[in-house]
Amino acid sequence: MLNWKKLQDLNLKEVSIKTQIEVKFLEALVEKDFETLRRFNVKGFIKILNREYELDFGDFLEEYENYLNENNIQVLVKSKNNTITPKLDSYYPQKKFSFLPIIIIVVFIAIIAAGVYYFDSIKDFFNNEENNASVNSVTNMVNEAEFNLKNLKNDVLIVENEENTSPNTDEENIDEKNADETSADANTTQNDTENNTTSEMKIDEENQNLENITQNTEIAEENLSSAQKQVEFKANMKIWVGLIDLDTYRKTTSVEEGDFNISLDKDRLILTGAAALNVINEEGQEENFPAGTSKRFLIKDGKIKSITLAEFMKLNKGKEW
Repeated sequence: MLNWKKLQDLNLKEVSIKTQIEVKFLEALVEKDFETLRRFNVKGFIKILNREYELDFGDFLEEYENYLNENNIQVLVKSKNNTITPKLDSYYPQKKFSFLPIIIIVVFIAIIAAGVYYFDSIKDFFNNEENNASVNSVTNMVNEAEFNLKNLKNDVLIVENEENTSPNTDEENIDEKNADETSADANTTQNDTENNTTSEMKIDEENQNLENITQNTEIAEENLSSAQKQVEFKANMKIWVGLIDLDTYRKTTSVEEGDFNISLDKDRLILTGAAALNVINEEGQEENFPAGTSKRFLIKDGKIKSITLAEFMKLNKGKEW
């Protein structure tokens, strides 16, 4: 834990904004102006500074107590109505970043992809039923033609065995049956050609549907990858975090315990407490930030970088927070 004199190296105005402690008290604390300090809730304010900046005030409190004893000064305990307790916005419950919208988007995309896939499967099923029906129809026609041929042969044999039958009549019957045979074969060939053309068209349609599904899947993966792009913060203790949206300048604060993530989908400013931090950026590179001072970052165009107080104020309309 750092000695309380480390407070001299900090920007007292910035400390006052963060802790809501008056600058007058902080200046008296640094200068050991016990006469001024006796009018404040010294122990309460020191407890806040100890918690926020991890400073040890042991020797200072000992000197302060000696001063009060030597001058016979008694510090009265103030009532509830008169107690000055600074309110720290960082310790009020804040609304944290929610992944619910991202999850809903992913589930919606998955449902659409499943619907497209199963729609094509059902369509293929009915197409196969139609193909099977066409094949059965052709088979029936072939069987019928064979049956007709057999009947024709039987009729020819019967005619040859009959006596006193006119030769011209036999020849005419044979020619008619041959013509029927030729017509049946022509019809069969035409039906086969039409079925082959239909099958080729259906194969082309299936290939087109497969290409559309592949394109939709690639788009869904790109959207999911973009939605999940984040920067990771690693902290070994509780730390205050403030966010400023650069589009609306809306401010949100929270107190994080340990590791936490912040999305890179918006342009924003980040202000953290004085605890040590390790930051892993969008490219997987890790950068260390020691304890003792507040850290400031800028998220712009999906990338994060550390910035100075002057750069922070310039982007935040001249305000430190």
